[in-house]
Amino acid sequence: MESLTPEIFDLLVIINIILGVIIAGRRFLRDVRGPLPDDAPDWVRASYHSTTTRHASSDSS
Repeated sequence: MESLTPEIFDLLVIINIILGVIIAGRRFLRDVRGPLPDDAPDWVRASYHSTTTRHASSDSS
């Protein structure tokens, strides 16, 4: 355990934090971009469909 200096330990903690942020970010983006759940309220579905329609029409122009 003599090779585990404070600098190495700090580096391991920083690497762990960076990996956690990357994994959490990927999960967040997957959740945001995914389909709506089956039990979503009607007002959410209406808002979601109008937003996707608006993006699709602006992409085609």
